[in-house]
Amino acid sequence: MIVDIIQKNLSRIENDLKEIEGIENIDFIDIFPTSEEHKLQLENEIKDIATLKLKTERGNIYTLNNPLDTKYGKLEWIKIRYFDESRLNWEAAADFVVKDRNILCAKVDKDNRFVYIKRSDWDAIEFKTKDTLIYFLHPLASQVYSKKGEENG
Repeated sequence: MIVDIIQKNLSRIENDLKEIEGIENIDFIDIFPTSEEHKLQLENEIKDIATLKLKTERGNIYTLNNPLDTKYGKLEWIKIRYFDESRLNWEAAADFVVKDRNILCAKVDKDNRFVYIKRSDWDAIEFKTKDTLIYFLHPLASQVYSKKGEENG
């Protein structure tokens, strides 16, 4: 189920990704359960294929025991989000590495699909359409969560 959700999401966002210059690779993916029962199914499945790295206020973060080969590189980091009715439009949100993030930053005030988000540990450019929810973080989610996992581990 998890691999199917990831592959379906990456296929669905493919056309919108063509608008992003300099995509280098995928870094991370959030999976949004459609119900509390779905969240439990996802967590039951992931415990056999990944290692829990960190529990956060929005969900649990895992590294796949065997990274998943995708069209956009190897995917290792996954978050299974807590059920949230505000996220029902999307099954997942992928984070990507881009060659020059400044190109995306310049689009924030010119294109309403791009939004700048600032948090204490990171900042992001969010790209959102009817079909797509994509993030470009700095530092990368994998770096942020790897560091937090070491601090908590």
